[in-house]
Amino acid sequence: MAENDPKTKPELHWVPAPEGVQEIYANVATIQWSLDDVRVRLAQIINSPDTPDPGGNLIPIALEKAAVTVTWRGAKIMLDNLRQAISAYEEVNGEITVDINLPKTRP
Repeated sequence: MAENDPKTKPELHWVPAPEGVQEIYANVATIQWSLDDVRVRLAQIINSPDTPDPGGNLIPIALEKAAVTVTWRGAKIMLDNLRQAISAYEEVNGEITVDINLPKTRP
C-alpha cells in the first residue's frame, strides 16, 4: 500500500522553540512509568553539600536536571533510534563499557 511506503511520508523539519532549546548534561537516570507513558528523570552526580571536598568521605548525590515523559510508542521508537546510534558509535570506537559500579539511586 502506498500509505505505508516511507517515500510517501512527509519529511519532519526540526525548528527550535522561540525561547531556545534547553541543553543539559546528565550522567545518571531513573525511569518511572504508568499505563500510558514513560518518564525518564535525568540527573548529574555531584558532591553533597555535606561533603564538598573530594576524597574518601565524599557522598555523591544526584542533582536532578530534567525529566522527559513520552508515550510508550515514543519510547519504543527512541529505543530503536538509540540502538542504531550505539551500534554506529561502537562500530567506529569499539564496545561501550557498562560494567561499572555506580551508587544506587532512589527516585
